[in-house]
Amino acid sequence: MWRSQHYFYVLLMYIHLYPPHNNMVDILVTSRVHVDFNCFYKMILPSAHSWSLVIDEIRWEARLDLDNHHPFFPYLHTVIWDSTCFMVEKPTDWTFGRLVVNGHYDWPCLLVLLGINFKGEIVFMSGMHRSTAYDANIFEDTRHLHPQFDWEMNLGDGHFATVRNFNTPAQKTGGRELNDTEKLWNRMLQLVRARVEHLNTVVKAHQMFKQSQNAAQA
Repeated sequence: MWRSQHYFYVLLMYIHLYPPHNNMVDILVTSRVHVDFNCFYKMILPSAHSWSLVIDEIRWEARLDLDNHHPFFPYLHTVIWDSTCFMVEKPTDWTFGRLVVNGHYDWPCLLVLLGINFKGEIVFMSGMHRSTAYDANIFEDTRHLHPQFDWEMNLGDGHFATVRNFNTPAQKTGGRELNDTEKLWNRMLQLVRARVEHLNTVVKAHQMFKQSQNAAQA
């Protein structure tokens, strides 16, 4: 049992110190056991794939927990949505480059749609999408992966304004100024949405996501 626990710890180190070839000394050598390259790639990585199938880390049904609420949104609202980007290498072929280059970001990347509950737990994470994709389109394209009841409401930024059952910030459309009620609403919404912004940072707080990755591999 202790060996499997150690292997699991090695896997976490692998994720945090990626790429492993630059950090194998830190990852594999401990006071308890020494794991060589063959053991790592023949035992630990295959085990990681098996663990990913049985570890129930992201539960879509957690959005319906009885304590999933907020004083500002005590009923109906279940999920806070936002997208986050992962840096990738810039392809030399524009056929692929056009999918990862977006003027909104300073680096080539791919997007992932995140959904969290009010407790800060990730309840949905999509696959990789092109960086030029609009958040609302990603949500609609993946709707079959996160089905909701008709009464459920969601929170999101202005990119989700066109999606049904979403509450988003009031916007200065047509050049008009926001009234006091709209300003208060925006402050309330941003206070709650800060939770998903924080999760975006936490998800990428590993070396694996702090450097460019090959877009084909991603």
